[in-house]
Amino acid sequence: MPLTSQPFLLRTTPEGRRLVSWRMWVLVWVTPGVFALAALWLAAEAGWTRLTFVPGEGEVVRVHAWDGRTLFDRGRVNHAPVFRYVWSDGQATDASVGMSHPDWSFAVGSRHAILYNPRRKADVVLPGPHNWAVAGVLAALAALPALWASRALRRWHAGAAA
Repeated sequence: MPLTSQPFLLRTTPEGRRLVSWRMWVLVWVTPGVFALAALWLAAEAGWTRLTFVPGEGEVVRVHAWDGRTLFDRGRVNHAPVFRYVWSDGQATDASVGMSHPDWSFAVGSRHAILYNPRRKADVVLPGPHNWAVAGVLAALAALPALWASRALRRWHAGAAA
């Protein structure tokens, strides 16, 4: 029977046999596989940044602030600091972190450890575990549902009438 002739995800035959379509296994493993690849990509990008960016010290020159609008930060104020630091050519440069967080309400004039790209002027990076958080969340979204769904499908398939 060719693969394209199975227009079902789960099916129980009149004899009581339970069938799991190849489409169901694609949903269970390929979709989380894409999440896993994205997690690896983001982890590699964070690691590459950590290895190739230069540590420095930045002085906060201004902090942008706005009310949170998402489910996770509603009712809180997000802050996005802008740092002045000395770039690899010796010139003072201003750059933001490109992100915001409620805990980044730094005082203007305060100094903080940053990472910057020595090859081009771009956003700076504040060191910390938040740089790895998205990769970790995607990895969890990849592994846990796939393992749970695979176990549930195997139990359902094994529960067929003999």
